[in-house]
Amino acid sequence: MSSIPRVVFLLVFGIILTLPAAAQPQADTTVTWRSYSRTGTAQVQVYPGPPDEEETHTIVVQELAENNGPSTVEDFSFLADLVGRRLGVDPTTAYWVLHWGGFSFEGADPDADKSLFLEATFHRTQSGDLGSPRWDVISKTDVRELTDRRWRAP
Repeated sequence: MSSIPRVVFLLVFGIILTLPAAAQPQADTTVTWRSYSRTGTAQVQVYPGPPDEEETHTIVVQELAENNGPSTVEDFSFLADLVGRRLGVDPTTAYWVLHWGGFSFEGADPDADKSLFLEATFHRTQSGDLGSPRWDVISKTDVRELTDRRWRAP
């Protein structure tokens, strides 16, 4: 049976088979912040977290070439706190990923295949402030796992 008749057969009997779709971010926005005398800019994408884990979201922060302010890693605790307040997300309950790619460097090919990904996790200090992040280098596959899972309702 060729693939076209099989699809027609399945549609005639009311069965629709679809391939899993890639996860789409719940939010995809540019965030700016003021740091002393300069204004920073980063791209932020927010993905839903898995229903069976403490982390409620995966938040990917991309360093942009047009950022004339501090780097995202330089102000990351402040940036995570700012993004968390704007989204209503406690930064300690999210996976955070910093992403550098061709789009991060002026004059570079924005579609270049080389990328660097850092995962950051946060904790609260005794005073309740957001502590310094704990950093891990992760792979593109790890990022895909954090952002492109097919979540199922519990």
